[in-house]
Formats: sequence, structure tokens, C-alpha cells
Amino acid sequence: MRQRFAPILSILLAMLFPQPGKLASVSPDADAPDRLRTAVREATCAEASPATFSDKLKGTSLSNILTGAPAARAVFYVSPDGKDTWSGHLPKANSRRTDGPFASIERARDAARQKGGQNTIAMGNGDYYLAEPIVFDARDAGLIIAARCNEAPVLHGGPIVRNWTAQADGRWKASLKLPAGRDVGDLFVSGARQMQARFPNAPLDGDPRKGWLFAAKCTQDDDEWHGNTRFCFHAGDLPISKNAAGLVAHIVGGFHPGSQWGSDTLPVVSIDTANRAINTQGTSYFFTAEGSRYFLTGAAALLDAPGEWWYDRTKGQLDYIPADGLPTSSTAVAGILPTLFRLDGADGMVVSGLQFRDGDPRGSGKFGTDTRSFGAIRLDHSDGVRLLGNSIDNVGVGIHVSESKDVLIAGNVIGDVAGNGIYVGTTYGSFGKSDGAIILSNHIHDIGRVYFETAGIWFQATDSIRIAHNLVENTAQFGIAGGSLWGAQDAVHDAVIEHNEIRNANQQTADGGAIKLMGEQADLLNSSIRYNLVTGTGQLMNRADGTFWPPGYENINEWPTPISWAIYTDGKASGVRIEGNTLSDNISAIGINGGWSNLVTGNVITHGSGAAFRVDDGTGRGWRPSWARPNRIESNIVSIDGSNGLAAYVYAPDHGPGYVQFANNRYAGNLNDKSFRIHPGIMPSGEFGSLQDLQKAGADTESVVARPE
Repeated sequence: MRQRFAPILSILLAMLFPQPGKLASVSPDADAPDRLRTAVREATCAEASPATFSDKLKGTSLSNILTGAPAARAVFYVSPDGKDTWSGHLPKANSRRTDGPFASIERARDAARQKGGQNTIAMGNGDYYLAEPIVFDARDAGLIIAARCNEAPVLHGGPIVRNWTAQADGRWKASLKLPAGRDVGDLFVSGARQMQARFPNAPLDGDPRKGWLFAAKCTQDDDEWHGNTRFCFHAGDLPISKNAAGLVAHIVGGFHPGSQWGSDTLPVVSIDTANRAINTQGTSYFFTAEGSRYFLTGAAALLDAPGEWWYDRTKGQLDYIPADGLPTSSTAVAGILPTLFRLDGADGMVVSGLQFRDGDPRGSGKFGTDTRSFGAIRLDHSDGVRLLGNSIDNVGVGIHVSESKDVLIAGNVIGDVAGNGIYVGTTYGSFGKSDGAIILSNHIHDIGRVYFETAGIWFQATDSIRIAHNLVENTAQFGIAGGSLWGAQDAVHDAVIEHNEIRNANQQTADGGAIKLMGEQADLLNSSIRYNLVTGTGQLMNRADGTFWPPGYENINEWPTPISWAIYTDGKASGVRIEGNTLSDNISAIGINGGWSNLVTGNVITHGSGAAFRVDDGTGRGWRPSWARPNRIESNIVSIDGSNGLAAYVYAPDHGPGYVQFANNRYAGNLNDKSFRIHPGIMPSGEFGSLQDLQKAGADTESVVARPE
């Protein structure tokens, strides 16, 4: 549906509102994530010839980007049935079993290094259980690691758990001794992630509004800023005593009391029963206060529900409560590695057709697990790397790229990850850039399962990035988010975000959206967000008493309140063209916060429950650069379907009436004499008014309201 729907709308828009430039010449069907993934895996499998490569990718966006591998490459084979004492030159063991493939990727890597030149590692069918990350460096430049044709190698981020013993109470126990410094981050049984023992228990129906405790108002008032190092609880809430050993609070909060745009995992330091306070090993960045929702993990006493597990580090013992009927012979994997492949200085490597799964969920939290810290596949200072047609699931972060240029990430499937699906950017402190990245035709789903302040694709410190034809669905906060958070050192320029489909973003936070661009560097981004299809962007926010705002709720008269956009710019983001997007069944459609010289044109907006346009000078107050020009909202087709009939809300007490100009928009639906709200008030009717009132004030030219059919 998507691959036909979006182009048709773009053609209609071009007829109604001609715009400069043109669409990509490649057929959207050829770049559909499922089709491109199949083509990439067939073209790049270990035995494929250069001719096959070019033929399979003909007509896609990759046809002029990739070239076939040189024919004169040594191939080293790897199989779970191999031996590291063999030569690795045979894909299968010979009849006498005196030679055959290697058993480990490390042995094949070392053999390729010893031979020299550019070589191929061909991975055979089966499961590979990793004890440590596999590291590639400058000696591996140009190395190809690919699945054998029609085979499916699976790399697991930890050991298989064997020899379960069933106890009389229905629990299973297994001995699991881990190397120093390793811990069980997650347990996977029959391929499915299980739940670390927690209180309250996870809801059986998966309702995100269930399974929480809610922080109380602290009775002691010391007027100190505690950030997230302390929060208070209601009498009778905690199921345990003062013993805080191993306890971790998974908590949702933000930067101001009542805001809920992020989450973190906070080790509990102590429990103050007299003041009903939980002291945590947190930071001042985050904010927890009355109403912050949380649950607890990390104590044996919390193990009480099917699907839950707990690991005793001291005894080296794993306890698990299985679902009814699950046999003790079920395959179980302990996820201990946040990174499975690490490329450090390994320019030009290709990784294709592999499955990475079952890792430690670390990677996107703020306590010791910074967003820029981990990834199932991690790149550092590795230029020209190609990650093609891989599957990555049940890990912390899917792909992490730091300070690596001209990286191509195409045709991968990334899902069920704790944090970001893909991160492209920098390392805090050194701030090198990752310019020229292409993120193309990936299917990214179920993102932010542990850490909510995440995205399907998150990017910063990268110029000339292109993010196109990706399908991103079911994310905790953002579908695609990028731009500068720290200023010039992680600035983004010349970004193109086009032809993506984003479904059901912002399902777990009170402030987020499907596509977001930041601009803390405070100059023109010269970037485009164009021809994307966005549906189902939501919000999740509770009040202090633990009740939740209803889905689709927006009320611009209250604070704190849920905020949700399909597309928005933030943090002084300026010089962004938002063009030709189709936005349906979201809350607010398009927002501008703090920036100048942005153009919103040729978009189709329907079935929203909130305002079609929201413009605020909040993140740019006191800032008016010499090049600043008004934000322009023009030539859009807008159906106002919300009950309040609000088409646009402009709040710009600092930047004033000239901050935004409307023109040539076509409105339909539930408009009334309060459909436009402008502050400071410029309309004859006051702060609220009709389209005619907006035009009398000189803030709109030639927009019309369509007659009801």
C-alpha cells in the first residue's frame, strides 16, 4: 500500500502546487525495504559473482552506489560444524573429516589477515554463540563477511544455557558461570525475550498504561535540585524491605517536573523508609518527581510470574519461571554482549546477510550506558563500510556508527531493540563527524523497548546524510531524529529525509514525534524532509495520580500536557524545507520550535486530533540572527478533523508577529471562528480568530476554506 500511495499523492501535489526540484528517479517499488533486502542478500552472498551483483540491484538506488567484488579474492569458510584446526578453504568437511571450514569467525579473520589483501569470509548455516565481541581493525580493510548463498548464519550475543533442572515449585534452575565483568542482560527462550523479575509484573495484555508504580510527592522539602538521584514512594508500594542490594528503578521522567519525554535505569543506592524515599545512582540531567512512573527489577524476591528470570551473580545460577508446557529442552540464550561486531579503523568492510541477536540491552540509557556507547554492530573510524541485508533483533542498539564517513546501511531488518535502531554520529569529547552516510530501505520496528528517549534512526555530527525509503514502525519516541544537541561540534547540514514511511511513533512518551530535526548550532541546516508518509503518531503521559491522558489528546491551554508531532523542528533548527509529506491520523501535524527561515509546503494533512501547525519561539528566545527570515507555511492541503477545529497555533512572544507567514493553503473540515490562535494577538478578534481574521491581520495571503461537498 505505502509504495503506491505516497507517489500518487506526490504527483497530485506536484500538479496542484508545482515546486522546484524532482523526485528520485528510482522506482519506489524497487527500493521497498523487503524487496531491496532480498536483492541485496542475493547479490552479496559469498558465492555471488560481480555480474550477479549488478544484475540483482539494477533499477534500485544501489545500482550506481555499489560495485561488484573483485574476482581474485580468497574465501575462508566458517561453519558451526567446522574446526579451527582445519584450513577453512572448504565449505563442508571432506569425507575423511581431515579438512573443512573453520568453526569461528575469529579464526577466519586471522587467516585472512595472514594471507593479506582483500578476502571474503563465507558464513554457513547455523548458530554461533559469542563469548566476546569480534573486533576488526585496519588489518581487515576491504574484508567481506557474508552469508553463503541461501544460508542463514545466526550470531548470538551470549552462551546457550544448558542443563536446566525443573524444581518442585515449577521453576527452572541452571548453572551459568560468566567471565569477570559480564552479566546477564537479557534471557531469550525459543527466540523470545523474557522479562527480568520485576514489580509490578508486566501486564499480560501488553497495555503500556499498566504495570507501573507512581512516585509520590516528597514530604521533606529541602529545596535542593535532586535530578533523578531521589524520588519518593507511596506507603505500601514497595514489596521489599530496606535492603536495596541489586535493585534497579526503571523510571520515566524529563527535564521539568511533570514532563515525561525520557526514561532511565537507575541503580538503587538506599531506601529511606522514614521519609519514603528511594535514593539512586542517577544524574542531574534527568528529572523525577511526583507522578513519575516506574517499576523495580534486580531482586530475587521479585521473581514470581511466568516468563520472569533472575541471575544470582555470586552463585552463578540462573532462575527462570517458564510458561506452562515449555519443556526444559527449550533453547535458551543468555544475552551478555551489547556489541557483537566492532569495526575500529576497518575501512571498506562489507557485512552482509548475517543475523545478530540475543544481546545485552545496554546502549541508550544515561547511567553509564550513553546513547553513543554500544551497538550490536559498532563502527569507529571505519570509512566506506557497507552493512547490507542483515537482521538484528533482541539487542541494545542495532547499528552504531561513530566518526566514520561514507557508510552505507541498506536493506537491513532491525527490531525489538532496547534503544536506538540505528545511530550515526560522534563520540562525546572527540566530536569527529560521520559525513556522507546513506541509510536506505531498512525495516526498523519496535524501538525503545527499555530506553524510551530513542529513535528508529538517530543522527548527529554528520553532513550530507540521506535517509530514504525506510519503513519505521512502533517506536517509543521518535521514528527518525537528528541534528545538533550540543552546538557546532555535532552540527548537521544538508540532510535529506525522503520517501520514508513511519507508523506509530511516540508510543511511550509525552513529548515526541515521527520525524524531528534539531539545530543547536544556530545556523542554516539547508536540509529537507520530503515525500514521507507518517501515520499513527501518539503520546503516553500520566498525571500525578497515575491516571493517563486519553490517546490523541492535545490541549494547548494546559501545562504539563502531552505534545506530539508528525514532523517538527526544534532547538533553533533553521533552513529546513518540509515538503510534500502525507500526514494522517497523527495528533499535531507539523511543528516549528525556535528556528527561522523554514518552509512548510505542499504537504497533505488529514485526520489529526490536534493542530495542523504549531509554531513556538521557545527554544530560540532572544535569538534573531542577521539572516533570519519568517517561517513560511504555504500551499498545503489541510483537513481539520479535531473537535476543537484548531488549524494553527503560533506562540511567539519574543519573535513577534513576523515569525511566521501563511499563504495559499487550502483548508477543509471543522473550521470555525477560533481555528487560528496567534500570540501576541494581532487579529481584530483577539488571540483567536478565523482565516478571514488572520488575513485581515496580514499574516495570510490567498489561503482558502473549501466549501463542504
